[in-house]
Amino acid sequence: MTAASRIYQLMVLTAFADGKVQPGEALAVQRIAASEPALAALGNRGELARGIRESIEKKGVEACIREAAAGLGQRPDQELAFRCCARVLHADGELAAEDAEALATLQETFGFSGADVQRLLAHL
Repeated sequence: MTAASRIYQLMVLTAFADGKVQPGEALAVQRIAASEPALAALGNRGELARGIRESIEKKGVEACIREAAAGLGQRPDQELAFRCCARVLHADGELAAEDAEALATLQETFGFSGADVQRLLAHL
């Protein structure tokens, strides 16, 4: 799986973090995927999203987030994924506890410090 596919997967997974995808979150995923140069060339996003839903049913959201995040080894890809996921979660104007946990899981998996997170969130 490419880095772009994993980043897209993480955006969809974080949108599902609180158990429901809000319309603003779904729109944010599509806008980010279309506007980020690293993601713009993704293939069939609908097919990717269907596969993600199946994985969530089998493994749960947190396990899927950890698995997808662990596949991103390059720091620039990790930072892009974190920023994109944060943008998705802030799209509906609410940050539920489950949303914050999803970002915390990404922070932990990527090994980001608190300062890293502040820097990444400052550029939303």
